[in-house]
Amino acid sequence: MAGSTYENELFEKLKMIRQGYRAPRQVLQSLYARMMLEYSVYEFTKARFERLIDKALDDKDEDAFHTLTSQYNDWIVKYQSGNTISEHGYELECNFEAVKPPISS
Repeated sequence: MAGSTYENELFEKLKMIRQGYRAPRQVLQSLYARMMLEYSVYEFTKARFERLIDKALDDKDEDAFHTLTSQYNDWIVKYQSGNTISEHGYELECNFEAVKPPISS
């Protein structure tokens, strides 16, 4: 059974970090689980902001639009350079996607 893209990326990054030394299976599983959780939270939060901003536009609520776009821009800045997950001395840099630029308000 072929591994997922995330799993392949995880193994490749860990391989580079430890120069061929394979991390214990438990560490790999923990990093993989944490990476998937981070990705899920990122996608959920991004969709939530997009939905709320769209609603503010539909309702022509300028104050809500400016407030939400400001919050979105502050939030998205945290993910522009990725997120590092660490476990027992192993680190994994997670870049979820080409992060969208901040929204002009």
